[in-house]
Amino acid sequence: MDDDIFDREWKRQLRLMRRFMKGMGSIINNKINVDYEEPLMDLIDKGDRYLIEMDLPGVDKKDIDISIVNNKLKVHAKRKNEKKEEKEGYIRSERIFSAYQRLITLPEDADENSIKARYEDGVLKIEINKKPGTPGKKVNIE
Repeated sequence: MDDDIFDREWKRQLRLMRRFMKGMGSIINNKINVDYEEPLMDLIDKGDRYLIEMDLPGVDKKDIDISIVNNKLKVHAKRKNEKKEEKEGYIRSERIFSAYQRLITLPEDADENSIKARYEDGVLKIEINKKPGTPGKKVNIE
């Protein structure tokens, strides 16, 4: 269990470092660079179906797009946030834009026609039924 926490934190730190480096590159090159973050997710085998839980904090439901491309589930989301503050002649305005994208190769027994998704409290939950009667693969030992 501790290894999972370590792996998640390591991946988060790597994403932050990549984002920082790309941001520095865009400042140096005087351009805006949109960087896609890869959101953390869990893929759970529930026996008769798969459950994907993906963290998308601060994203509005209408800004999430889910599609299937070449047997891959593609999740794309964007987050926009604008803060404006005015006090005694002081004006502050900040805009945040970030985008998430993740491609997930679907297992062979996943039924692409049964995909259902819901979004609540910053977590996207996707359920994919398994195709009935899909046999497992036997691996021979030499």
